[in-house]
Amino acid sequence: MKKLIASSVLATAALFPAIVQAENLAAPTSMLVDQKVEIRKGATTAYPLVTSLPIGKSVTVIDEFINSAGETWYRVDLGSKQGWGLASRFTENSTNQSPLQTGSLATITGDQVNVRKGATTSYAVVTKLSKGTKVKVIDTFKNSKGELWYRIEVGSIKGWVIQSYLTPVTDSKPAPPSIESKTIQSEKAAVRKGATGSYSIVTYVYKNQKITIIDTFKNAAGETWYRADLGTVKGWIHEDAFKPTANLPSPPDTETPSLPEVGSYVYSSQNGIDVRKGATDSYASVAKLSVNQKVKVVDQFIHTNGTAWLRVEVTPTLLGWVPANTISATESINIDLYVSVAVANLRSGPSTNDSVIDQATMGTLLTAIDKAYDTSGDLWYKALNSSNQTVWVHETVVSTQPTFSKGATLIVGASNISLHSGASTQYKVKEVLKKDSKITFVGDFTNSLGQYWLQVKSSTGNTGWIQDTHMNSLQLLEKKLLSPEVTSLDGHQYLNWKKPSKYSISYSTLSSNRLKLSGGLTDVDLPKGNIPGIQSVETIASGSEKSVIVTFEPGYSFTIRDYNDKLSIKIVPLGLLGKHIIVDAGHGGKDSGAVGPTGLREKDVNLGTALILKEELEAYGAIVTLTRSTDIFLELSQRTDIANRSQADAFISIHGDSFSSTSNGTTTYYNSTVNFNGPRSKTLGTAIQKNMVSSMNTYNRGVKEQVFYVNRMNELPSVLVELAFLSNPKEEALLKTTEFRKKAAVGITKGLEEYFNNF
Repeated sequence: MKKLIASSVLATAALFPAIVQAENLAAPTSMLVDQKVEIRKGATTAYPLVTSLPIGKSVTVIDEFINSAGETWYRVDLGSKQGWGLASRFTENSTNQSPLQTGSLATITGDQVNVRKGATTSYAVVTKLSKGTKVKVIDTFKNSKGELWYRIEVGSIKGWVIQSYLTPVTDSKPAPPSIESKTIQSEKAAVRKGATGSYSIVTYVYKNQKITIIDTFKNAAGETWYRADLGTVKGWIHEDAFKPTANLPSPPDTETPSLPEVGSYVYSSQNGIDVRKGATDSYASVAKLSVNQKVKVVDQFIHTNGTAWLRVEVTPTLLGWVPANTISATESINIDLYVSVAVANLRSGPSTNDSVIDQATMGTLLTAIDKAYDTSGDLWYKALNSSNQTVWVHETVVSTQPTFSKGATLIVGASNISLHSGASTQYKVKEVLKKDSKITFVGDFTNSLGQYWLQVKSSTGNTGWIQDTHMNSLQLLEKKLLSPEVTSLDGHQYLNWKKPSKYSISYSTLSSNRLKLSGGLTDVDLPKGNIPGIQSVETIASGSEKSVIVTFEPGYSFTIRDYNDKLSIKIVPLGLLGKHIIVDAGHGGKDSGAVGPTGLREKDVNLGTALILKEELEAYGAIVTLTRSTDIFLELSQRTDIANRSQADAFISIHGDSFSSTSNGTTTYYNSTVNFNGPRSKTLGTAIQKNMVSSMNTYNRGVKEQVFYVNRMNELPSVLVELAFLSNPKEEALLKTTEFRKKAAVGITKGLEEYFNNF
């Protein structure tokens, strides 16, 4: 970075009595005009005006200067002239791409680009757009990270896309922007940089002033804000400014929250509280507070909805905002408690008369932060649950020692824990458990010396005993499904849960259109509101474990995927229409597969049948992806990668069989030992096998479990079909014909139709 001090700057500096300074600036630097800016002959407003620049204009900054008033100014090169503009009116043009004008058309430059509800990646995805999609630009916004986002419109969908995925449509005439006019009704209203009260004020508007509205936005607090174009500046105005004063709602009958005084010291009442850059949850986290961490209050802020935030000093160089309700004036007791019964009720207050707001299963860790006694003298603990929610729990259902239910998965939190063959140190050590390894709780035992021992099964398969002195080093693996949300992709609705840790889920289908999710779940958040295609979502408890029952509307079914970080349920209508099928022609290229007596190669049979199957499925309105459409070689892993990266509904691998000259018939294979979608794979295989043998009139060899790679390593409902035997001269002759391949494709299509027409 070079420091530039032009001779004109030095001359100008002599005119000011205060000491001036030049800042480091890479030159020349391309920047965008963020707000309408006046360009002057010198670096104060006292200098004559050279010109004015509109919002969005790209300029070259060649110098920087701080005047005696502390204002930073940029010297810009406009080609035929140069001048000085206030630095706050410019923003970085990181891509050096021409800015997009409101009302202009733009093209999406990436594939499956996220369109979001707001102008940061923390907002939910509204939809995804493919490369080359034309969109209309209806607004621009630079967020707190300095990223430039555009609000776009395509069809009936509106949302935000980051600048790097948009390019202007060449030679296109800007579409006329949608303009609405509103009149300010309040005496005075703030115009802010963003759509919450925490953003800085850029100007004010006054009663009876007519405003040009270019956008609307409802924020996370449910407030509606209007984006206004005031000519020289754009900003956001709260909806209340447009409501007649007489109709404004009366203020709520609640007192202003009592907040700690600025300068006082307070304590974090929860573990893992985010310290944020601003006073809403949408701001980035800069640190986390642990329970009882002491911090200093340096500022306060109360939103219009009454939510209060405190700005705290974590260290002399680290400050940020935390919700006021997560802070206490006194230290908490900070005791680790473990649920000691199968299911414990967590209440809203220290009494059995208070409502149950959550439940916890045996072994769940709760952090007690306070205690109280009810009218009967029973002790209650005020604690934080797994979601950092404040709850009350009775003393009889918790213990200060860890307790685990049989079958619970535990994480070893220390090194060199000995697994003995019996419940005493006199027994031999079968294995030394590694830190972070997983063990399964089997049972417990108190020996003749009064020592308490745990019987566990290690990840290597050894069953043995560990002494209770290690219990505090064991942590229950909590299998949680959290933060459910409904998203949309390519016209389909998805119900997604977050998984904070990696674990396996199992599922089964029940009568009456019900899907059961199980596998030792310990905590489940239920979705709120109506979900199209789903009647209800509920949990049931069996001992210390929870299961989820999803009941679908008649006429709907599902495709389910279990990822490391989430569980995703695709909600689909019955029928083959719109279903995405991956068709895999086995072998290919250098791998010919089996070869018949007359030289018929399996790879050719497979590809020929796959191409016919594609036509058959597409005639029913299905979407088909071929792993190969020509004679090329693919590794098995490449075939499953195509499936696993997709949002498809089923995978079919086509093969020809070979053994002896008398072997005959048709077989369908699936896998359930590794494939998460084993239950659906078996159902799919049964339907396809029945319809194939009926269409081809071949011997039915049945539906069988196997560990073929393309089924085993597949995350979709998947089957591998063996059409007939190339080693059998009669069946080889059939496999040569287009007619027989057509019959195979028709049978597979009918099998898929049957599968997708049933829950």
